[in-house]
Amino acid sequence: MPDAHSSLSKNTLARSRVVAIWIDWYAYHIARFRGIQRHPMLGDGVWGIELVGGIGVHAGLKFREEVPVDLPVETLMPNSSWREASKFVLAAKLWRRLSKLDPDVVLIPGYYTLPAIAAALWARSHGRKSVLMTESTERDHTRIWWKEILKRRLIRLLFNWAISGGKAHVRYLERLSFPARRIRHFYDVVDNQYLNEMVSPLKLCSAAHTGLPVQYFLYVGRLSSEKNVEGLLVEWIRYREQGGTWSLVLVGAGPQADSLKAIASTSVFAEDIYFSGHRTFRELPLFYAFAGCFVLPSTREPWGLVVNEAMASGLPVLVSSHCGCMEDLVHSGRNGFIFDPLEKGALTTLLTRIESLDPSALTRMGGRSLEIIGTYTPEALGAQVASIAAA
Repeated sequence: MPDAHSSLSKNTLARSRVVAIWIDWYAYHIARFRGIQRHPMLGDGVWGIELVGGIGVHAGLKFREEVPVDLPVETLMPNSSWREASKFVLAAKLWRRLSKLDPDVVLIPGYYTLPAIAAALWARSHGRKSVLMTESTERDHTRIWWKEILKRRLIRLLFNWAISGGKAHVRYLERLSFPARRIRHFYDVVDNQYLNEMVSPLKLCSAAHTGLPVQYFLYVGRLSSEKNVEGLLVEWIRYREQGGTWSLVLVGAGPQADSLKAIASTSVFAEDIYFSGHRTFRELPLFYAFAGCFVLPSTREPWGLVVNEAMASGLPVLVSSHCGCMEDLVHSGRNGFIFDPLEKGALTTLLTRIESLDPSALTRMGGRSLEIIGTYTPEALGAQVASIAAA
């Protein structure tokens, strides 16, 4: 992976204008935007466009953060959800906004929505740099050969640059015949600095007043089938039946909440299973601060930004081999372990192994997590965008 701080031409970048587009802006979108904006060669030449201000792509759950007033970000349909908004209207509004801003570089979230296609066509028809922001891997979905052929042609038609998450995402882009020399990195980043600054002082305190258990494994994310939280719950119960003592804290909401609570209620260890509900990004440091280890058991996960968050909080991590981030972020045996979420007992073994480690070993693993994630920052993304602008 290239150095995030590539040498760039100041004169070239001084003339560059960048627009970043996302459907609805979460806390990590804001962090990424600030990372791009903070690059010395871009600065006040960066604008943001949010398509909708209501419920985004996750129907029924609102993860959107209020965009700080100091950021040059416009919401095209502030009172609409993604589901109810007309994609034709959004595409038209986006085209008009891009024509007004007249950017040199357009950062586009995917290739599968009408607004994204409109943004790419605007950039290509105006001779600008059309940049695909992607975290797709080959294993995310069942791939059908004729659809892949169409996708290959569409991507080459719409985009002349791409910013990806990691190794698995680069491989998939190359499989779609996207030129490697036009792929940049560090798309999947979060606000590491905020998490570390919030978590570090909390770790010096006691968890007694928080309502959290003394020792626990932590999961953060949606309670939905692809996240395999039921699998985690079953494996954790087996771990407790084999003599394990740590509790399990589940932070999140989703369509499987009721069924998961029903499973938990039938266990003799029900009192040690904590359902903490949906929490905002600002509320998460408390949960990360007192956890012993983070677990992401997904059977389908393009990246897994909660792993970034856990590592920025100094935690060891147990990550499913189906998560897009695992090759890049998990150094097995150093800052955590990788497991097959479909292999019965695999996670149980690792839960037991983590508990068996002495506190100093867990601290060292958490420290390695901090070292690894230190490369994956909003500033690193900003440097990659700047290198595209300068090319």
